[in-house]
Amino acid sequence: MREQGPIVVPLDGSELAETALPYAAALAEALRTHLVLVTAWEGTDSSLGTALPAVAVDIEKHANEYFATYLNGIRERYSHIQGTRDIVRAGEASAEILKVVEETGARMLVIATHGRSGVGRWVYGSTAGRLIHSAHVPIVAVGPEARPRSTQGVAIKHLMVPLDGSAQAEEALPAAKSLATALGAKVSLVRGVRWAVQAYPYSLPDAYIPQIDDELESGAKAYLRRIEEDFKGKPPVDAFVVRGAVTDGLLDVVEKQAIDLVVMATHARAGILRSALGSTADRMLHGKAPVMLIRPEES
Repeated sequence: MREQGPIVVPLDGSELAETALPYAAALAEALRTHLVLVTAWEGTDSSLGTALPAVAVDIEKHANEYFATYLNGIRERYSHIQGTRDIVRAGEASAEILKVVEETGARMLVIATHGRSGVGRWVYGSTAGRLIHSAHVPIVAVGPEARPRSTQGVAIKHLMVPLDGSAQAEEALPAAKSLATALGAKVSLVRGVRWAVQAYPYSLPDAYIPQIDDELESGAKAYLRRIEEDFKGKPPVDAFVVRGAVTDGLLDVVEKQAIDLVVMATHARAGILRSALGSTADRMLHGKAPVMLIRPEES
């Protein structure tokens, strides 16, 4: 994650998209940066522009005026975040938003998702999905269960980092440390471990099951102790081992520990980004906390 740069918030005029704003504002304040509010509409570079150029010019003028007014209203709502600005672009939404990310040197994107079939659909189509697949900065995805009850603000005081013992999953740790320090937040490290009968359903003799289960858990605890030691208490950190279905266990920790933000590493593959934990990132978007998705090269 870049140490400098604004936070980009794509907006399409819908209440859904605006649910990302309180989280973006909280992060911007903690990181002492500003927001870039961006709306991209389809533009008139089509057969309409060729056949009726005068109409196309009129449409473009009114569209730019409409979205400029809309974004100005949002900017005034967050006027306490100094330097916040807005951008209106015409063209394919995800492509234009990614251009804004590069042009502004943004450190992250914050977007809202429907949570249907993983990443949701905007009025643009699959804009959110394309951004998550293509962006080279961390993305905070606000799912349907994570939407703040108030538009006035949110407090991000408890982060969770899902780990599976792989170096890839650990790529989320630097970003989590940096964010937690800026936010004055605590970090919970969570290692998911399946039961022996789940990990070895056809090859493990019954006599070995209790022993393997004990070994799996003790190994996970030792691993988490090593990661905890790397934090040296700054920011404050604790750790949990969850057994059984990994994603169910992670979602349970999110709810019971009142997690405010999940920070996890991912790989870019077809559809949504897939983490080392399998399709965990996809399902975590249905939890009660936003999810920051970090591709290893970004951390």
